[in-house]
Amino acid sequence: MSILLNNNGYDNQTWYEQLTMLLPEKTVYRYDQLSSVDMVADEIEYAVIWNHPAGDLQCYPNLKGILLLGAGTEHIDQDLTVPDLPIVRLVDPEVLKDMALYTLYWVMNLHRQYDTYREQQSQRVWQRHDICAPQDYKVTVLGLGAVGKEVANRLQLNGFNVSGWDRFEQQLDGVTCYAGPDQLGASLQSTDVLVNCLPVTPDTIGFIDSTLLNQLPQSAALINISRGDVIRDVDLLAALDRGQLSHAVLDAFSIEPLPEYSRFWRHPNVTVTPHMSGATYARSAARLIADNILRIENGEEPFPLHQHPARIAASA
Repeated sequence: MSILLNNNGYDNQTWYEQLTMLLPEKTVYRYDQLSSVDMVADEIEYAVIWNHPAGDLQCYPNLKGILLLGAGTEHIDQDLTVPDLPIVRLVDPEVLKDMALYTLYWVMNLHRQYDTYREQQSQRVWQRHDICAPQDYKVTVLGLGAVGKEVANRLQLNGFNVSGWDRFEQQLDGVTCYAGPDQLGASLQSTDVLVNCLPVTPDTIGFIDSTLLNQLPQSAALINISRGDVIRDVDLLAALDRGQLSHAVLDAFSIEPLPEYSRFWRHPNVTVTPHMSGATYARSAARLIADNILRIENGEEPFPLHQHPARIAASA
């Protein structure tokens, strides 16, 4: 039996090579190379996918599991025809570490005013600037899932004053945790840098809007390593234009690649990176996919499982 591979828009060949090596008894079919899925539909037991065409997963009668090639679930959640099978997210520790290091770099950059020194160098200006101690520099992490926890822990271990907010109660050593809508405002108080680690769900689309941004202290900064849809772009730009926010480091956008006409490219107080804070690499993550396939083969439960919104609604 076989595996269907579709890392839509990204590298398929490396994933193909890794999965073939790790699961030599399985045939791996690249979706982008199939002239017709009908020829292999009955063979497919596992779909290893990202941003797969809606409705296509219904074409494989012997499908046992759906394994996502990323931690996000927005693409699969939009497909209301997904078979009632295990959906497994990809949470690669190497990706989490990369995202935490990316955030640490930019928090340090903002705290130590390195951009100011780079500008001073271009003008041959020799001037030091006072900064507070790291333990007095408050970073608030929105979303304390796997990514948010890794980010918060990394920042805390490097001496920053770290708080975190999540819809549900969480506990992290050395991190002040807030939970639920009633505590959101308290979590934002005195924040120097807000880090968005919220996933995209119906409840989080546009979550970071003018109402939230106006609760931050004047001249706070924002780092987005999650998804662009969590932020209302028009509200973010307005906050930057009027100085409510001093800077925004954006790694994810509602439209990707970021269009040339976007104001984010040329805004003086915005840093753009091309969704690279935590790129998924087959060299490490393919092992996680293979292990979960073997768990399903052995009658064990794969992890981490994702509950499709349509299933949650049906069981309510």
